[in-house]
Amino acid sequence: MSPLHTITMKFAIQRSSDSSRGRFLVGVSILILLAGLALAKGERPGKLSTSALAVADEDAGPSPSKSLGCLPKDVRADEAVSYGNNGKSILTVEKKLSEMKAGCRRGKLVDAKGREIRFFRVSCWGNPPEDYQEIRQREDEELAKLKKRYTVIVFGCNPMIQ
Repeated sequence: MSPLHTITMKFAIQRSSDSSRGRFLVGVSILILLAGLALAKGERPGKLSTSALAVADEDAGPSPSKSLGCLPKDVRADEAVSYGNNGKSILTVEKKLSEMKAGCRRGKLVDAKGREIRFFRVSCWGNPPEDYQEIRQREDEELAKLKKRYTVIVFGCNPMIQ
């Protein structure tokens, strides 16, 4: 191998290494920028995957990621809010939030009017316990209290269980 060929090979290897390093640095810079934007909007960095997408796609119109980025940890977007007679989900959390034109504001889920959204799960039984009336009464009182202050999405019971 000639000395010129060896120098050319070293230069090519060095150049490809610099190119990979440059792409890596650009990628990291974009992630840091998106995290900063998410923080500036008042969202937690732990929610970066959906927040970053919402920030990046802001001009693309309404997006489910905008309203789902601040969902409570115990609520999934694909969970059923209501059911049809055959027990199939007819309305999911994601669809309901979309209907409500919900979004995240300062890390909280809010409806189109800016009112915070809360979720409420009623007790569902196949065979109710003896004290089910007391349980229902407590739930009704708690739900009424929540509705005074928040927009409340109530999870319905699957009719196939009852």
